[in-house]
Amino acid sequence: MGAKHKAEVKKELAAKRRAITKAEKRIAELDRLFKSIYEDKANGTLNESRFKMLANDYEREQEDLKKSIDTLTVEVAQQEEQSDNLERFIGKVHKYFDLRELTPTILNDMIQKVYVHAPEKKNGKRTQQIDIYYDLVGFLPMSLFQNEKQGKVA
Repeated sequence: MGAKHKAEVKKELAAKRRAITKAEKRIAELDRLFKSIYEDKANGTLNESRFKMLANDYEREQEDLKKSIDTLTVEVAQQEEQSDNLERFIGKVHKYFDLRELTPTILNDMIQKVYVHAPEKKNGKRTQQIDIYYDLVGFLPMSLFQNEKQGKVA
């Protein structure tokens, strides 16, 4: 699970970093283009209305790119933090891999919260949902814990 997630996150982070670099290069190019149209206007080769139109387009594009960079930077930081947390959680799991007895210390180290929902009756059987919020990674879907062939909890 960890290796698969790590590979996916690595790909996503690389793509987002490339997008940030591309946007930064485009902002620098727009600065150069803006200087060029300003010089053309000053030389008289570009009329005022055309200058305003181009300048507005360049400024609008730069603003959009800056917003995109800010958003991508936040996403990269969040994904890096999530990846680090997953690494630390996997380290905790390995620490308790050969567990013989579940102690309060281990529970406190691995689990942050446990939500016990109200009981329900389905098909004449009483069921009760329990959600476990693990330290560092949050909720993990039950599908991670089920044996794929048998559909049973591992």
